[in-house]
Amino acid sequence: MTIRGLASAYNGGSLLPSEATRESLRRVDALNQRLNCFITLLTDSALKAAEAADGRLKAGSPLGPLDGVPVAVKDIIYIEGVRCTAGSRILENHIAAYDAPVVRKLKAAGAVIIGTTNLYEFAAGVTSFNPHYGAVKNPWDEGRDAGGSSSGSAVSVASGIVASALGTDTAGSVRIPAALCGVLGLKPTYGRVSRLGVVPLSSSLDTVGILGSSSWDAAAMLQTISGHDADDITTVESQETDFIAFLSGSFSGARVGVAKRFFLDMIDPEAEESFKGFVSKLTEIGCKVEEAELPGVEEVYDKWLPIREAEATAFHLKWLESAPQLYGEDVRRLMERGKDVLAVDYVNALNARPSFMEKFSSAMERLDFLVVPCTPIPAPRVGASKVIIGGKEVDVRSALLRLTLPFNYVGFPAASVPSGLVGSLPFGAQIIAKPFDEAGLLRLIDAIEAKFGPYPAPSVGKRRLATP
Repeated sequence: MTIRGLASAYNGGSLLPSEATRESLRRVDALNQRLNCFITLLTDSALKAAEAADGRLKAGSPLGPLDGVPVAVKDIIYIEGVRCTAGSRILENHIAAYDAPVVRKLKAAGAVIIGTTNLYEFAAGVTSFNPHYGAVKNPWDEGRDAGGSSSGSAVSVASGIVASALGTDTAGSVRIPAALCGVLGLKPTYGRVSRLGVVPLSSSLDTVGILGSSSWDAAAMLQTISGHDADDITTVESQETDFIAFLSGSFSGARVGVAKRFFLDMIDPEAEESFKGFVSKLTEIGCKVEEAELPGVEEVYDKWLPIREAEATAFHLKWLESAPQLYGEDVRRLMERGKDVLAVDYVNALNARPSFMEKFSSAMERLDFLVVPCTPIPAPRVGASKVIIGGKEVDVRSALLRLTLPFNYVGFPAASVPSGLVGSLPFGAQIIAKPFDEAGLLRLIDAIEAKFGPYPAPSVGKRRLATP
């Protein structure tokens, strides 16, 4: 269940979109009770869209690589006429009045949206816990956390239910579940993709991202959903890029910096070995690897935090005052914190961003990419609030977002790439590119995949559920 594989099967006449969609829905029936990755299924509209794709295929006029491909959308992104809960009780009966631009573009490309995926309430956390709709389970080990907040989107891909899914990323919410579930997670450059029609957590940091099974699939999704949106002033005027075509260019290596300070200061020893193995793979495909330094990275959390807290509280204030009992207790506490953020601290945090962007850009001036671990640990146990790293007890939330949030603050594109297994659990390396160089980032990932093959899959997913 990959975009590239399905497109090839459709074009070769061995499979119809309606058959793939029925198989996708069958997998939901078989797996969702265990994994809990979907909140709302769109069976009727999905089958209707798939039948329309059948007709285009038979007429020899498919719309492109996404035509007839089953995908999923995080239940925080508007789909017209479909409830958008944001994983909350507050919005449990909220019906979206319009399609978010990213959804409109998916539909225009012929993608078949089979449902909306479960998440941490209001995307406010980095685990797969949800008190209202139940926890999302990791398909590698159902006793392990799937990461968050885009947990359902990651699991729907990892378990082979859909070919790709949309998530959102404010501090790592695409990359963290991608790393813990063994799939590719791409956070584009801030401003590359419209955020209109997405229930905000922190509008200065939120980014719509992609969960997928390969660089080719991520390229197909990105070239579909990206682009300037006149109704979203944060999107930039940038030249349209054929990301798929860019993958076909020859790869002659790249200069890659490994940032060790901060990123390897607190990491599980086995995870560190997995990361070092990934770095060695980069040299095997012709990359020149050298040590790099990100000045001021240890200060980023304290700059990111007042933005995240103040903006979240500003959006939620009306509900915090009128219906605080409808929140999960953990999320209510998180949302209340912004009341204590001083205006001067919020403004100073925003004003400091250009300086940090310049610092990070200067650090990458002679480099093409940075590579660091995505998380310092593999998936923790479900419900764990603490984890032991190097003999020290560490808060799970802090551990999981520590290595990803710096790149939300500066807005750089970043991807989590499966780097191997730690024990029996997947682990992810994080590759960071310069702003708006998603094409180069995906080409590097494609070169890795070409040399070392497809990502491993959990037994609960792709390996046991064959396509029709």
